[in-house]
Amino acid sequence: MILSRRIFFLFLLLGGLPAGILPAVANATAWVSTEVNGVSYLPLENLRSFYKFTPLQRSARSKALAIIGNKDVRLEFGPGLRELNIGGTRCTLTHPVQSDAKGDYLISRTDMVKLIDPILRPTYIQGRQVVRTIILDPGHGGHDVGVQTPWIREADCTQLVAAKLRDELARRLPNVKILFTHEKNQPRSEQQRIDILSGVEAPIFISLHLNSGRSDVQGVETYTAAPAAPGEKPRPGNVYDTANTALAYAIQTALINGTEAKDGGCRRARYSLLNSLNCPSVSVELGYATHEEEAKKLATAEYQTKLAQALAEGICNYARMADPATKLAFIEPPQVEEPPTPVKADLPAAKAPNAKKATKRTKATSTRSTRKSTTKGKKGTQRSSKKRRR
Repeated sequence: MILSRRIFFLFLLLGGLPAGILPAVANATAWVSTEVNGVSYLPLENLRSFYKFTPLQRSARSKALAIIGNKDVRLEFGPGLRELNIGGTRCTLTHPVQSDAKGDYLISRTDMVKLIDPILRPTYIQGRQVVRTIILDPGHGGHDVGVQTPWIREADCTQLVAAKLRDELARRLPNVKILFTHEKNQPRSEQQRIDILSGVEAPIFISLHLNSGRSDVQGVETYTAAPAAPGEKPRPGNVYDTANTALAYAIQTALINGTEAKDGGCRRARYSLLNSLNCPSVSVELGYATHEEEAKKLATAEYQTKLAQALAEGICNYARMADPATKLAFIEPPQVEEPPTPVKADLPAAKAPNAKKATKRTKATSTRSTRKSTTKGKKGTQRSSKKRRR
């Protein structure tokens, strides 16, 4: 049976995916690592083989660079070099897809380990623990109203959605503590928002916002802290890179399914707040206040309730995954060998000419040399007037 987008992530959490989603043999994949511009890359074929996906496809219809998967989950890379669609939900890659000299695609090791694997195998995330506290952060507040348009004010909308979300979570997760960074539309500094984590047990942090942009742009987006760049010192939020990904994917998928809003995708950003939080955290852009139709919808109690219910669904899915008691139908997680020391390579490398072209070039070179020699013999140092074609 082919899974619908609505139940895809929950099915993952329940361990219902067939053996095809996981390697049957621990060391089935021989990892080959290549360094491109200081970034470690792996062949897309390694990824396909590891998860036992069907052979790689290239589809002109979807304009995707490459497609892999099985009957239950499909990964589409492209059409942009930083675009990836997993199970119907868009994600943004940290590093662009590359091609080697043979034209085969390469995926960065960072995206393999910190984006793709946490989504496909969330219960293998190390250090996961039962969620005891959920901190809701309605963006802005008080004199800081955030984005303001003729149709809506950000601070007002996020406060209303957060209140509905609290009630929904209290009903679904009665044993989990729900905290607000501020409850009465009050101004709170970034440091005050961070300080609320002090003394809190096993929290996750959900910050709610409205987006702004061109008048024709709309949709929901979920952000996590960007992984540290090569040679860069990791920030506190980077400790939770894999958990952040699983949380963002659970929420983004639930939002798209629950509201039918345009999918803006799971994205990475270097937001100061997300970088500084010592717990799994995301920042959710509930829609664009600058898009008239979407903004008017965001201002209605009916749509705010839909948003709250979808957010609660995503958070509950993540909480189920984070609980160590949730297991897949496999006793031992597969052991992946560390890739060898990266081999530096200048990509893309020029393709070798075929034999016919090489023969023609050799003959042409020989002819030019003969002509130059003859001309020089007749006219001393006079150069041939014949120009080389470019």
